[in-house]
Amino acid sequence: MENQNEVDVNVLIKLYNSKLSALTNQNVLLEAKLATLTQDYKEQIESLLQENADLREQLEEKPE
Repeated sequence: MENQNEVDVNVLIKLYNSKLSALTNQNVLLEAKLATLTQDYKEQIESLLQENADLREQLEEKPE
């Protein structure tokens, strides 16, 4: 009979792989979220810069 303090290596490996897989999946999802937010931010900046340029152009066209 095995000592109760010992751990079945197969169970340990299975649990380790499960935890590692879950953490890897979570990391990939977080990286995708960060990439999405970065892309959205860049698009918003470009939109605001274009809007700013359009408004400046309108101001320059107005006669005083």
